[in-house]
Amino acid sequence: MEIKIGNTILCAGTVRNSDGRPIGPEGLTVAEVPGVAKRDYIGADRTVTEHVKCNHGTVSFSVTRVFPSVDAALAYALGGIYKEAVEGVLVCGGRTVFEHAAVTNRQVSHVGCAVAVAYTIEG
Repeated sequence: MEIKIGNTILCAGTVRNSDGRPIGPEGLTVAEVPGVAKRDYIGADRTVTEHVKCNHGTVSFSVTRVFPSVDAALAYALGGIYKEAVEGVLVCGGRTVFEHAAVTNRQVSHVGCAVAVAYTIEG
């Protein structure tokens, strides 16, 4: 499944490669907090809820990038990753998940020719 934010492909699918394209997603987690306002009226026997349409969600996943050399992997981990978009429309598998999304956490791990990246995106 392809995952994009803005014009950046964060995940290119599950086909193995060694040219640095992101493989995954692994550990895909989707969480949503519905936009609900709670109203406590004086004398009421319970809380009244109202959907106010300001839902908030989080998508988390990780990908692995395998490069042809250790130097290429280090170059990506220490610099290339900062060229990725950190905000825009989040699209997963051709479906728009969030119209306004932002990468709120990006964690990079490097081992040999491989770089693992864990993303947390909110929208």
